[in-house]
Order: sequence, then C-alpha cells, then structure tokens
Amino acid sequence: MKNLFWSTRALTTAREDHLTEFLASALQISKPFSSAYANLVFGDNGKSSNGNVPEIQEVKTQVSFPGTTCCPDMILTLSDGRTIACEHKLDALETMGPEQDQRLQLVRYLDLPVDGLLYVRTSWKPPESKVLDDPKYLHPLNREHFLWRDFYPLFSCESNVLLAWLQDGFERLGYTPPHPSIGEMSGNDEVQNQSNRKNFAKLWQRTRSRAHDLGWKVATGSIVELYLSANDSSLASDIFINPAISERFLFRVTPKEGMVQNTLSRLEKTTALLKERTELAQQAVPRKAGKIEVIDITTSLREILGTETTSSEEIDSKLLTFIEPLLETLQVYKPV
Repeated sequence: MKNLFWSTRALTTAREDHLTEFLASALQISKPFSSAYANLVFGDNGKSSNGNVPEIQEVKTQVSFPGTTCCPDMILTLSDGRTIACEHKLDALETMGPEQDQRLQLVRYLDLPVDGLLYVRTSWKPPESKVLDDPKYLHPLNREHFLWRDFYPLFSCESNVLLAWLQDGFERLGYTPPHPSIGEMSGNDEVQNQSNRKNFAKLWQRTRSRAHDLGWKVATGSIVELYLSANDSSLASDIFINPAISERFLFRVTPKEGMVQNTLSRLEKTTALLKERTELAQQAVPRKAGKIEVIDITTSLREILGTETTSSEEIDSKLLTFIEPLLETLQVYKPV
C-alpha cells in the first residue's frame, strides 16, 4: 500500500507543518497512540494534580493567538482542562518575532494563555535557560527537549495504517534510536558522543580508498565527516558525507558549474536502484561567495547498516556498498 505520509511529503516545502498534521491525525484517530503519547510526554513531569496521566481530548494545529505574534504548531486540550502548546522543528532554529516583539519563539509562547509548552526537534539543541527554568516548560527528565525519535516506538502500539505510514517515514528519515553497534553520535552527552564518533571514524577505510581511486582528494571534518574535493573526472566539485546528523545520513553533492541538471538526473536514476530508502532534494545553501545549488541524498544508518550489523568490517563494507554507486554515477571519465 502506498505510504501517503511519504508520497505527500515531496509535494511541500513546509515539512514541519506536514509532519505536524500527520502526527495530529494519529493522535485523533488512534486511542492507543494518543494514550502512549500522553504517557511519554506527561508521565514524568506533566501529570494531573491527582497524579494520573491525563487523556488528550482535542488536537488543533497552527493555532493563532489574537494580539500576539504566536502560532504554535499544535495545541492539545487535556482531560484535566489544561492546554499544552507544542512547537515542532526539524533542523531549523527558533525564529525571532517581528520588530514589535523580537524574542525567540519559545519565550513568546510561554506568555500565551496555555498551561504547558513542549518542544520537539530532530537533533539536540537546548532552548535558552529562561525557557528551561519556566514551570510551564515540559521536557524529559534527562534531556532539555523531546526528539522526534522519542515517538518512534509508539507507532507499534496498534495495527493502524496511519501509524504504519509514520513508522515507515520515521525509519526513512532516521528518527529512530541510535544504532546499537554505534551508539549516540549527537546529543547532550558530549564525552560519550565524542568517543562514538571517534570509533565510527575508523569505519571509513574502504570508502576513503575507493574515493581516492576515483580521483578524489579525501579529507576528514568534525571526526566522522568526509569531504571529497578536487576530482577533475567528476560532475561534482565537492561531496560532503555526514553520518551523524541525529540518526540521519547525508550525502551532499555540489555540482560543477553548468552540471546541476546532469548531476541531478544521474543521481535520481542511481538512487532509484538502491535497496535503501532514500530522499533526494535539490536546494540552495549559503556559502561565502553566495548561495549555491546542492543535491542532498538522505537516508538513515538503519537503512544502510540494518539492525543486525555488529562488526566493524561489516559496517565498513556496507558504508562502501551504499556510497560507491553514488560516486561512480558522477564520474564522466576514468581518472588517469
């Protein structure tokens, strides 16, 4: 059956809103999911005065508050009468208000006539201390805000097509727990993250060697990232590979001048043949000389490595298996 969450995602650039609408629908359609969501969000620090976890009775999205500059992504009305504002982010930072109120979003939202506020992001990025210290602000006991991956286990609470769509979408996007063989590489435990990144950096040997064979100069950035450059035989001027954006895996191609469409066409054909579920998007990103066009291929470590991969040799091999056809399709002729 076609996944409508995934197929409609490509039709909009407002992907935070798109995800919010599907999540809101799941909360309204599935009682088990709504209860599991409430237990996760309110179980630690948002229970009713009687000590029970409240039920979610009403869900509204994109709610404007007259006389303010605020429009939270989702408003929950609970069985104990409280209202909870939810702000959802993918990779974007909090936005500032207009000239009359230039405070960041969460600070402004705490002034609204609501009883609680929660914040969800793809990766860890704590809000300012005045938000964290506010009694209205709800967050996990061991983290400053919720992550999208926190909700992934909840989709298996019942057999429901909408939950199945979201579960599949979260797996494609990498909104899943850290791979058991690798561990957390981004988050609030910097010592452990640093150790995991150093260990992962050792798993690029085959990929580095193959990229060099194809004519690339290979450099390392931020421990686990790879930068490929200076390849006269490729359609791309640069390639950036980052496996540590939460659980997502990014393969970013910067086409040479005049080669955007040719590069895009080749990558579309190649990604269609990959066994991994990927997403391909063209976008303009800022650089020192101004904005340039890049082509992003994103997937997740779960897709590339599976869930049973344990040995370093297996991981090294699977990384190359995914990346090699992408590098090869960009070659215009073999290096001398």
